[in-house]
Amino acid sequence: MRILVRVKSFLRDLYTKRELLLELAKRDFQQQYMGSYLGFIWVFLQPLLFILVLYFIFSFGLKSGGNVGDVPFVVFLITGMIAWFHIAENFSAMSNSISQHAFLLKKVDFRLSLLPVVKLMSSLMPHIFFILIALIVAFINDIYPSAYAIQLVYYYFSSIVLLLGIGWITSATKVFVPDVSNIVSLLVRFGFWLTPIFWDINRVPQEYQWIVKLNPASYIVQGYRDSIVTHVWFWERPYEALYFWGVAVLTLIVGVIVFKRLRPHFAEVV
Repeated sequence: MRILVRVKSFLRDLYTKRELLLELAKRDFQQQYMGSYLGFIWVFLQPLLFILVLYFIFSFGLKSGGNVGDVPFVVFLITGMIAWFHIAENFSAMSNSISQHAFLLKKVDFRLSLLPVVKLMSSLMPHIFFILIALIVAFINDIYPSAYAIQLVYYYFSSIVLLLGIGWITSATKVFVPDVSNIVSLLVRFGFWLTPIFWDINRVPQEYQWIVKLNPASYIVQGYRDSIVTHVWFWERPYEALYFWGVAVLTLIVGVIVFKRLRPHFAEVV
């Protein structure tokens, strides 16, 4: 019951502080590449270049191009990468959300648990841009948009729930333990190679695929591919969905508890 009350209070504050959150998200987006000649263009250019490098490495260098099943490798790669970029960049950025907005600690009328939402909001526009790129690349390769693309909203919301719980945990503990940033960076690096982004999970023996699926990011990556490429509804993967939401809700609950207990001590450290 207490959790439901807190969720209701959080959503109410999310609505009443929407203008401030939009302004903070806009400032956060602008500050990422302030001072560089290309400015915010780097937000789009860096991931695009990274995707191109991986594509050439695995298509020509390692000779793993062609198709993954019936899907062209370039489409397979891009649909996985856009989901991963969204998760990895927010995972890293949200851990610094409290320390970067220390000036709000003295504002008693501002709910600090909203700060991770700022990072999610500032990353939304680049994410939409890359979804459009993925749809265009799929279209060029004769994979046309369909009703399945609607469930991208579901998978995006799923990632938001997971990231919000993680963000509360990492942002709160980072205030007291600076090494959290290094731990997050390490998890992102390992997570990239352990998530089926540029390799097909079907190449893993059937009896070991469950190990890969323990990674909740795999559910989101596969979901983006199901929505754009393979055309599978999310309810057709009931066991994966049940496991993911179990992990996501548990992470959210732990995040609420950790943030609540550490929140009164932020001002003493920052």
